[in-house]
Amino acid sequence: MNKIFTIIALSLVTASCMKLEVKPGRVIGDTVDAGKEAYQSIKRSRNGEEERDFSHKISFDPAISNAVNITNCKKEMMEIISATDLTVSKVLTESSEVTGEDENKIVQCAVKAVVSKNA
Repeated sequence: MNKIFTIIALSLVTASCMKLEVKPGRVIGDTVDAGKEAYQSIKRSRNGEEERDFSHKISFDPAISNAVNITNCKKEMMEIISATDLTVSKVLTESSEVTGEDENKIVQCAVKAVVSKNA
C-alpha cells in the first residue's frame, strides 16, 4: 500500500496536473488503476515519450463503404503524424464515426497514442 501512495506522490511531484476520481464501490481498484497510470506516465517521460491525442476529418466518398472511408481517414491521419517529427510507438485508444447527411457526410477519426520525437 505504501508503494501505491509513493507512486501517486511521485507523480504529483513530477506532473503538473493529475485527476484522481474514486467511485465509492471501487476504492481499491481505482487506486490500483491510478497507480498504474502514474507509473506508466513516469516511465514514458523518462523514455522521452508522451501521450497525445490526434484527430482528423475527411470528406465522405459515397462510392466506397463506411469501413473503407474510416480506414482511409485513419491512414491519412497516421501519414500526417509520421510527416512530423513524431513517431507513434503505441496506440492506446482509437475512435471513428461518419457524421452528416447525404452529400455533407464527414468521416472523423481520432487516436490517443504514445509518441516520441524523432532523433
